[in-house]
Amino acid sequence: MDAEWRKAGGILMTDAPIRAYGGLSIPRDALEDFARRVTAGEVSLHAHHDNRVRMRNLRVDVVDREDGVSMLRFVTDRHKGDDQWLWAIHPLSASLKKPIARDAQRVHRDDAALSLSADHAWFADAVLIEAEQRLLASGVEADRLRMQRALQFAFDPEPWILVDIALPLLTSLRAGALWDAIDALFAGRTTPAHGDAGAETVVNVIVTHGDRAATAVVVAADEAVAQRAFGSLEEAVASFFGRPLASSAPEPVMLWDEDSSAWLRA
Repeated sequence: MDAEWRKAGGILMTDAPIRAYGGLSIPRDALEDFARRVTAGEVSLHAHHDNRVRMRNLRVDVVDREDGVSMLRFVTDRHKGDDQWLWAIHPLSASLKKPIARDAQRVHRDDAALSLSADHAWFADAVLIEAEQRLLASGVEADRLRMQRALQFAFDPEPWILVDIALPLLTSLRAGALWDAIDALFAGRTTPAHGDAGAETVVNVIVTHGDRAATAVVVAADEAVAQRAFGSLEEAVASFFGRPLASSAPEPVMLWDEDSSAWLRA
């Protein structure tokens, strides 16, 4: 193997009941479908909700333990230059998104300009609906908006909020509109059984424009920290999209640094 790359592997999720989601489990056939999609490149894996750990030759399959539990296993080559991140990030895990209960029977569009998801163990559907109402009041059209539960597997889930938003919508929203929705989630966050009430909330924002995308991540225990980050998010994103991107450059990740009150490239 190339000296720059090292073998890595682990378990992403299982079909065992997950206490954080009230005993919910993923059927084995769903694990097999997920394995197929990841291997085919239809679904990507992320470390701490961003792309800092480089991987190649990724293979995912389903194996059974002696006790009958099915496990989604991955094997990959990871770049040794990313070792620094492996000490700073949470374990690699898998996450899925599904509609909130209100929308379970609705037809779902895949081209929403804004998708807002939050971990179901920490953020109830009612809190997502409150965030949705704030976005609608800001002028976001209902058919361009999608609210979903996030489900994280294999490890105890963290308080995670994920935003996928198109750049034109981000720039057209009134000042602070996106933060108003995130603020509703911070205010409505509850700690699940066995959860850590002091756990920092991870807010991951993916901004897309054409075939380009930028990811911004803020990790904060204090709501005021996240609010400061969102206050300069549009400017940071605009600066990235205003520059030409070399074809070989990776998708950028920006991390909020509270000490310098700035978005820094990871």
